[in-house]
Amino acid sequence: MAESNLTRLAIVSDQPIYLRGMESLIISISGLQLIGEARSAEEAIQLCQLAQPEMILLDLRVDLEKRHEISRQISQKCPSIRLVLMLSPQEETVHQDGYDDLPLFYFPRDISEEEFKEALAHIQRGSFQREDALSFSGDPEENRADLPPASGQLSEQPSRSFQPRNEEVIARELVMAGKIQADILPEEPPIIPGWDIAARLEPARETSGDFYDFIPLTDHKWGVVVADVTDKGMGAALFMALSSTLIRTYASRFPTLPALTLRTVSERILSDTRGGMFVTSFFGVLEPLTGRFIYANAGHPPGYLIRPQRGKESIDRLRPTGMALGVTEQAQWRQKIARIAPGDLLVLYTDGITEAQNPGGKFFEEDHLLDVVLSNAHCSAARVLSALVNEVHGFVGPASRQDDIAIVVIRRQA
Repeated sequence: MAESNLTRLAIVSDQPIYLRGMESLIISISGLQLIGEARSAEEAIQLCQLAQPEMILLDLRVDLEKRHEISRQISQKCPSIRLVLMLSPQEETVHQDGYDDLPLFYFPRDISEEEFKEALAHIQRGSFQREDALSFSGDPEENRADLPPASGQLSEQPSRSFQPRNEEVIARELVMAGKIQADILPEEPPIIPGWDIAARLEPARETSGDFYDFIPLTDHKWGVVVADVTDKGMGAALFMALSSTLIRTYASRFPTLPALTLRTVSERILSDTRGGMFVTSFFGVLEPLTGRFIYANAGHPPGYLIRPQRGKESIDRLRPTGMALGVTEQAQWRQKIARIAPGDLLVLYTDGITEAQNPGGKFFEEDHLLDVVLSNAHCSAARVLSALVNEVHGFVGPASRQDDIAIVVIRRQA
């Protein structure tokens, strides 16, 4: 596409992880040219004066009224610009009176990639007049009513993002999400002599707020992470990227102190983000030579350390040692020590397993999880993992899962 036909777009956000994530997303969309980024209202106004973008995405940690005033200042500098304001769920219900003179479009922060692309395409094509405001609610029926015909085609065929999802659509969305998350998750579990490790992530939607990680540390130790962002959609994916990066950074700084790692990560989440999201996390440091496992659990489902030869009586539950990350500055975490003996099995997971529901509304629950693991306890880590995931799929049946699944299974070989 010729550069002159591209829509010139700028991004404004004071949250570095959102800025990077939005940059990756915008670059992947044909017809758009990313011409600049700004991290404050002042930088945004200067950028508009110098670069004259045709469209701007605005996501700043100020209240909605202040963002409206910033939009007015930008519009005065660039009269033809179109402004997209990213809204939190609470702000979506706020009445938008008094700003009809501004070329504003409202997107929820948890909008999916496909919906995001669809909405931007309508703005690019000029499907809306300057005084129109698009509230892209995430409800397909509402969205279909809000979106006017584009080039005479939308009224004749349903929007691609509102068709029933098939494997091809999901795969395409996962490729899109991968541009933000590809460098975050490990490709394979580490190979550690004397240990058998398996891990899997299964997103319920096009992006995932769940994640796992294996972090190489000093003295041949390994950090093991399983975590769950308490949100869905693109916002959760970006928050996942932030959380994962922070845990990796501080795990390397405090390689024997998982509780201090989590405390520092929580402080950074509170200082670097707007709030409203938090993440549960299980983080442990494994010493392969001794089987010593130092862990801290930030509001996450308990890990299970299973000694197969003794059945359910041998299960150690590695319960929370503090609250979720990003909730309050006063939070504290304790760390504990477990011993993984030869033949023992450690299972870490997110609540997409235990809170999976069958068509009758019954939850999968912890006892079901333990029954599956114990019945496969003498198998390989990969076999235990596959048996558990397959059991969840069979339990849920034809209904679509509502939550992501992340699982790590670690066996110390006898």
